[in-house]
Parts: sequence; C-alpha cells; structure tokens
Amino acid sequence: MSRKDYRPENVKKRFPDSVVPLVNGKALLKAAKKHKAMIMATNIRCRLPVEGIVRASMATGAPVMYEIARSELTYTEFTPASFVDFIVKENERLGNTQVPFAIHGDHITVKSPEDKEPVAALIAEEMEAGYTSFAIDASHMENELNLAATSELARPIVAAGLSLEVELGEIGAKSGSAEGFTQPDEAEWFIRNLTEKGVHPDLLAINNGSIHGTYFGTAQEGIQLDLTLEIWKAIQPWEVDIAQHGITGTSLDKITSFINYGIRKGNVGTFWQNVAFGFAMNQNGNAITTEDKGYVKRPYRGIPDELWQEMWAWAVETGNVGGNIKKANLPFAGKLNAIAAQYKERITAHAYEEAVRLFEATHSIGLADAVWAELEAMA
Repeated sequence: MSRKDYRPENVKKRFPDSVVPLVNGKALLKAAKKHKAMIMATNIRCRLPVEGIVRASMATGAPVMYEIARSELTYTEFTPASFVDFIVKENERLGNTQVPFAIHGDHITVKSPEDKEPVAALIAEEMEAGYTSFAIDASHMENELNLAATSELARPIVAAGLSLEVELGEIGAKSGSAEGFTQPDEAEWFIRNLTEKGVHPDLLAINNGSIHGTYFGTAQEGIQLDLTLEIWKAIQPWEVDIAQHGITGTSLDKITSFINYGIRKGNVGTFWQNVAFGFAMNQNGNAITTEDKGYVKRPYRGIPDELWQEMWAWAVETGNVGGNIKKANLPFAGKLNAIAAQYKERITAHAYEEAVRLFEATHSIGLADAVWAELEAMA
C-alpha cells in the first residue's frame, strides 16, 4: 500500500526518489505519548546489528529512532551524511515502506561557549544530511550558559519544525547536589525559560542515575524513577516528556515501567555493540566483564573469535580497554564489515530477537499506524 509522502523537506531534498518513511521525530513521540508507549532509540556504532533491528521493526510495526552522537562520529566509520545514507539504504534494501522511523542527532554536545560555532556547523550539516530529530546537550556547562547555548543553537531546528531534545544535568555526572542529579525546580526553570525564548522542546534528558556504557565491577543500574516523575510533573505545563539515556544494563521490566514516569524515548547504545562483538551478557544486557575490565566473548555469538582477539590486543596496546573498547569501531570498521555471511547472519538473528524484546517492553509494537495518523494530523 502506497502512502502520502510525509517526509520533512530536508529529507525530500536529500533523497528525492526514496520511498522509505524517514519522518519527523515529533510524530513518533506524539504517537508514543498518546498510546502510552516509548520509542526505542538505537545508537549505531557499526553496521552489523542494523539489519536485525530493521527487520524486527518491520515485522512488529514498531517505529525506531536510529541515532549517533557527536562523540560517536569521532570513533566510528560514519560521517553525518554517511550515517543517514546507510540507515536509509538498509531500509530500502529490506523493503520498508510502512514503518516510519527517525534519524536523531544524539548528544550534540556543547562543552563551552566557544564550542557553539562548530556545533552550529554540525547541526547544519546534520539537517542537510536528512536528520529528523536533534538533541542539543549543553549540560556540561552551568545552567545559565546551558540555557543561552541551547536557545541559540536550537533556532534552525525549531524553524524547520523538527523534533528537539534538550539536556539539563550531565548524564552520569557525580558532582553537585544529590550526586549531580537534575532537580525538579531546575527543570521547571530551564523549560520555562526556553519556551519564553521561543524554543519548545519535545524532550528533556536528565541526570537521574543512569550512566552511558557498561556497568563494571560492583556498579549497578540506579535510575531514580521517583525523581524522574517529579521532574516530569514539574515540566508538564509545557507538555515536555523525558528522554532516558543509558538503558544498557536495565531490566526489561524496569524499562516497561519507564512509561509510567513520563519517559517517552529510551536510548540503547552499548547493548547493540555487545551484540555485534559477541559479548556474554547478563539477563539485563550488561556485558559480563573481568576484574581488569576485559570482556567475556561467546564463540557462538557476534564476530569471529579471531577478529575479537585482534581487536582486544589492539585495545590493550592502545589503552582502550573497558568502556573505551567502543573506539575499536573505527580502526576495525573494514574488517567488521567484511566478516563472513555466517557471522553477519547470527548477529542479525540475535539483534532481531533482542529488538523484538525491547519493542515489547516499550509497548511500541504496532505503533506505526499511530505515527501515520500523527503525520497526517501534522501535515
């Protein structure tokens, strides 16, 4: 069944002949809000898990946000444009014309006022490339500086009518009040002042106890849902929802409960790397690690053992053990892309099953029809 072309103008310009439904992230979020669901956002650091995720999305009718952070652009093979090209071409190759998806610029990080110029250039580059959702992250700076940078940098996104996420409280930070957690009064101040400046975000990312990446040693997932709900309530005058970062290592039951605490988008990143590399994981998806921050590789999962051994030797030699194993994605991109079909197939099968489980947990099965309805209403 053919549908009307609801793609944003930047996508139509970049891909005039494409029929895959790369749409405004706002439509996904509105549908999730209306139907008490959550959108799974997948950080993609290498190509290997994507086929399984796309196939699972098509099979279940669950929309996805495919995303890449500013930092990930420095240690993966992707540029802003090549990332969109790959996601679009995979959806085309697999025949997806019915399940809408978005492409999200995750953690477009501004660490100082002097950083605004290159960040503005990156946002412009991502808009031209066909991104349909953006996360401006100025949380590394004091709140006033965060507000000033976010309101300035968001202008072109707001003008284009695309989805916007902002951040208050650096994810994983431990300094300041309550272990650096975002506070409800701060959130209310931040969103109120942004909207007064003409910037009305769809999502607020907060520091509520999550971290990015793997939990090592005795560290455990500690997302504070009661605090999250208080923050969500504080920003309801503007109908802004919460973006939950750092979901890897969180139980599916807890992920499902997120929906009741104002969380509308959940970022899953390191988990897909674990699937691709073939790491042993506990039932919450956290990699099983050794005392020296090494990993347990399953011979029946992921990439060939020989390639993993080569990557680990590189990590030890270059000091990229522990969470920095992510930096192997760039120097080994060619070898990762060239693995034999049997390894690609088992990664695809594993990614498919895990994506289905996450779609079930986020109540996003069959949400595609609701996204189409939102797109029609927005047109």
